Amino acid sequence: MVLKKRAAMELSMSTVVILVLAMMMLIMGIVLVKNIFGTATGAISDVDKGVKDKIAQMFAEPDKKLVIYPTARKIEITQRTQGEGFAFSVRNIGLESIKYSYRVEADSNFEIKKKCAGLTKKDADGWIDLNSGSFTLKGSSVMENPKLVSYTIPDNAPACTIPYNINVCAGTSDCSEGSASLYVSDSIYLTVVPR
Repeated sequence: MVLKKRAAMELSMSTVVILVLAMMMLIMGIVLVKNIFGTATGAISDVDKGVKDKIAQMFAEPDKKLVIYPTARKIEITQRTQGEGFAFSVRNIGLESIKYSYRVEADSNFEIKKKCAGLTKKDADGWIDLNSGSFTLKGSSVMENPKLVSYTIPDNAPACTIPYNINVCAGTSDCSEGSASLYVSDSIYLTVVPR
């Protein structure tokens, strides 16, 4: 009788140990998957070697003029965060050296006041730390150092998703939406996450 109780107790202890180990493996697997997929869409704070390598891989197509990282073109930034954003790089597909300018701004066709609790386009544009600049590219070359576009999201920013346009123009300092010298344009979606 004592032997049966002891065997049953050992069996239940083995079962408990196996269950605990299985739960630990499950949790570790979930965390690993979250980290793998989280980096693909998460905002970046630095253009490091890994980001440069990913951008270089995205230029595999010879006629691609603009690439954006993260590749999903969606970033999430928490309220009261500074210095996170996205990176982009440009390719000059021509043979001549060209000076380019760029501007990043909230999409003017997006109904921002209606969809983002009264936020204005000017406020959304004001979150971008540096929204314009210029650079020169030799013919048939890609930017050596991608541009980082970072945001400063205030405490009172509404939790919503805002599309931003990245406009790159050839040879002009004013590269806003609808510019006649537009070289390439694309968009990225910023989601403000509450704290």
